[in-house]
Amino acid sequence: MRFLAALFLLLALAVPSLAREEIRSMVSDVTLATDGSVQVVETLVVNAEGDQIRRGIFRDIPVTMLGDSGNKIRIALDVESVTRNGQAEQFDVEREGDFRRIRIGNPDALLRPGEQRYVITYRLERMARPSADGDEIYWNATGNYWNFPILNAEARVHLPAGAVIANMAVYTGPLGSTARDAAIKRVSDNEAVFRSQTVLQPGEGMSVAVSFQKGIVSYPEGMDALAQSASDLREVILPILAVLLVLGYNLIAWNKVGRDPPKGTIIPLFHPPEGFSPALTHYVHRWGFANSGWTALTAAIFSLGVKGLVTIYNPDKTLTVVATDKQAGGELPAGERVLYGYFSSKRSVTIDKANGVELGAKRTEFVKAIESENRQLWFRNNTGYAVFSFVLSAACLGLMVLFDVLDPIYLVGAAFFGVFAGIIGSLMMSAFKSGIIQKVIVGVWVGIVLFNMGGGFIESLTSITINNAAIAAASLIIISVVFAALMRAPTIQGRKVMDQIEGFKLYLETAEKNRLNINDEPPMTVERFERILPYAIALDVEKPWSEHFEAELARNAVPETTANNYSPNWYAGSRSFSSGGLSKAISTATTGMAAAMVAAQPVQASSSGSSGGGFSGGGGGGGGGGGW
Repeated sequence: MRFLAALFLLLALAVPSLAREEIRSMVSDVTLATDGSVQVVETLVVNAEGDQIRRGIFRDIPVTMLGDSGNKIRIALDVESVTRNGQAEQFDVEREGDFRRIRIGNPDALLRPGEQRYVITYRLERMARPSADGDEIYWNATGNYWNFPILNAEARVHLPAGAVIANMAVYTGPLGSTARDAAIKRVSDNEAVFRSQTVLQPGEGMSVAVSFQKGIVSYPEGMDALAQSASDLREVILPILAVLLVLGYNLIAWNKVGRDPPKGTIIPLFHPPEGFSPALTHYVHRWGFANSGWTALTAAIFSLGVKGLVTIYNPDKTLTVVATDKQAGGELPAGERVLYGYFSSKRSVTIDKANGVELGAKRTEFVKAIESENRQLWFRNNTGYAVFSFVLSAACLGLMVLFDVLDPIYLVGAAFFGVFAGIIGSLMMSAFKSGIIQKVIVGVWVGIVLFNMGGGFIESLTSITINNAAIAAASLIIISVVFAALMRAPTIQGRKVMDQIEGFKLYLETAEKNRLNINDEPPMTVERFERILPYAIALDVEKPWSEHFEAELARNAVPETTANNYSPNWYAGSRSFSSGGLSKAISTATTGMAAAMVAAQPVQASSSGSSGGGFSGGGGGGGGGGGW
């Protein structure tokens, strides 16, 4: 008796371990319409044990097929209803590449273990296909991508009225298998039933094929056939048209407003353009403000110092600007006027976190003062043209998503790559805008077009899968980013001034050993060195200019001063200007000031199947599924 009780207990404990998640029955009821579409009613009895099937199941349906010539055929899927145990069940249809995933179940509810009966009703277009002797439906009844075994599989095929079955075939096993472990029954002239005679393991499926006479199914003709072909090729046509449209617009816009006036001959000049302050010189030379305007602001403060209006104190690691009692004589340049008013009102300003917000506001006011007097005068950003390019690109991307050509998930990667490549490309093209580089640029754009077109043709004419839409998406962004930089152009007047500034910079940065080649250079004086120093800071060449001054001091070529006694009255710091390291001291002072002002700013968070030439997994429908 005790033995029987123990045996009963052992069996009771073992039973749960024998339960597994599986599809106990899958019946696919397929009704073909005269327009070539099918209505499919799939009935699945699954056993859920809370392992993979916790909230429900998912069903993956292919929405692309390969045509006889290897071309892609796109199929529209319409999910009509889903029930579980006779009750309507929640579901969502998600895009998964060439599949659509029907995710069935409530994400906030778990299923009770045991059998669940799902009925999925959906419609697919273009399932009828011409064969050698007639037409046929070649249907992958179960799909070959299930995560569970299918114990019993059945497919029922209903042809339209008047159709007479000519041939039937069935294929079972893994993808590509020609095994036929299934029974076929002809119920009537237009109805057949197929039943598997073996358990279909995960990754195995059952495909059926039924052929019938021509004239039953009507295929598109004329413009309808053309529209259908265009729809099949939209993954090729839309991306190529989008690239051509955006590229064409940008080329036309650039030719209209973005072409730079011819650059003049650059020769060394001893003075900046007449009437130009150091900050304005920086602004025109850089086509805007570099380093958010801090470099130009540093040059402006040094200019105020040279004019005797402020004194810069830089002992150790602190930096303070103190206004002097001297009054500004004459009209100060716009930016310097803002800074002079600020320092005069505060008397003393230490560059630190405590004054960071206030200093940042003055930097903004400083930048706006210069921009308001000079906007569109020396160069034009042509922002409207660049913005429209991005809007046009966004519209093209939206259309590709809308017409199911581009998966939205690829937009992130395309945007990242496009922006990165675009920035690199724009920097290179902005640096080299003449001669052979222009030919290289043209070659790059031709390459982009050919790359997109080549990928499209390969995608459409072969079985090779190329994400042509993702390539096009990245290309659109690259084009817009690059042309946003190229769209900027100097005015005719601005081009002349830029040539003068380049000549002036060439003079300032000429190495000491090459200065013998400069004729008629004005003699060096302290006044000349200090007056030009803020311009050298604005153009990032203060080091070679200071080295030149230092060399002149060493040769005693500067009146009334030497390398040992030069000390500007507008600067006091931990590093002496008369210690023999003047150029280093000045470089440290200028870079230190800009760095200190930036550091002071607050940080923000931030083939046919029915004739016997088919295989398991062939034809339309199919897919697979799993649990979630």
